Amino acid sequence: MHTDETASSPKGNYFHRYLNFAIFFLENYKGEVPFHLYLKKYFALHKKHGSKDRKQISSLCYNFFRLGFGVSSTITITEKLLLATFLLESKPSELLQYFKPDWNEKVQLELQSKLEVVKTVFSLEKIFPYFDDISKQINFEDFCFTFLIQPKLFIRIRPGKERSVFQKLENANISFEKISQNCLGFSNTTKITEVLKTDKEAVIQDYNSQKTLNLFTSHIPNPTSNISIWDCCAASGGKSILVHDLLKNIELTVSDTRKSILENLRFRFAKAGIKKYNSFVADLSVSKPIKQIEEKFDLIIADVPCSGSGTWARTPEQLLYFTKSEILKYAELQQKIVLNAVRYLKAGGYFLYITCSVFKKENEENVNFIQQNLNLQLIKSEYLNGYEMQADTLFTALFKNRSKAIL
Repeated sequence: MHTDETASSPKGNYFHRYLNFAIFFLENYKGEVPFHLYLKKYFALHKKHGSKDRKQISSLCYNFFRLGFGVSSTITITEKLLLATFLLESKPSELLQYFKPDWNEKVQLELQSKLEVVKTVFSLEKIFPYFDDISKQINFEDFCFTFLIQPKLFIRIRPGKERSVFQKLENANISFEKISQNCLGFSNTTKITEVLKTDKEAVIQDYNSQKTLNLFTSHIPNPTSNISIWDCCAASGGKSILVHDLLKNIELTVSDTRKSILENLRFRFAKAGIKKYNSFVADLSVSKPIKQIEEKFDLIIADVPCSGSGTWARTPEQLLYFTKSEILKYAELQQKIVLNAVRYLKAGGYFLYITCSVFKKENEENVNFIQQNLNLQLIKSEYLNGYEMQADTLFTALFKNRSKAIL
């Protein structure tokens, strides 16, 4: 474990201990699992850390990750941790007061002002090192700025549950921001699962994730007959629950690559009251017939595996462990999935392509690939920018089979 100079006071001992443990975690974490799971496993095996210790050490690490590649290589890891505390925290800190009292006096300044204070050792524009790969539709400076601000927690209130949700939040004295009639925003640390019945009353779902179906629902606002929908990369089922709530008269099919994924989805659907649906395991990166599909679909939702770069403000450790070569790997995987999924689209049917990426190769360039290689007409594509809402940034594109529509 990293050691530092001996502290001169009991409090100093604690502060050095926090820094040393944070450095220990940062030096030993290799990015194989989400960092919160890595910490959870360690703390479960080492009970000596109290709740205050765990919170302080976790905050130090996550603040460090949020700096991305913006810190000068000339400063030590301890100095980086103190810099991260100064930039990311908004209240005076005993730790900062002990090591950097001059920074502690300025910790309540606006973030832009704090950036001026540390501009010799930190550059906002260097946080995200993939400037050449990011879409030109993304405001690069605003996107980099999001890494220094904790994203909000968002929920989507399910139809008919508005009264009970608001009543429970009021009874629990939980503050929230009403974004729309059924979208609420909270501080990221809000223990919403202790108050609401998630998936039954409300779905924990990012603000922009709640908007991913808008291209389709605005184009076909009131379908007159049952719509057959295939969520072909269903994962945990968030988009399926969303489409179920938005379009009541649907015939839903879900698939993903592993049985365990669909098993977790089954439990979530049970909580959400979704009983009538078909599910099967399918690896769409492999071109072979899917025997479970007997009829083609009116709408295929392809929320494809991606870099996740539009969500890295929530999981900032991923920024440090991502390599540029993965962008092409994801883009090629997405192309395979689209080519294999579209063969099950009805004449006149709609194909909705979704990523949570900001890389043009996964988004605009794949839209071009689809148009060049498939008989699909692009209706519209757009980025759902999260930097103004402390939300994720996503990309959506809606296509239509060029044959005559049947909806």
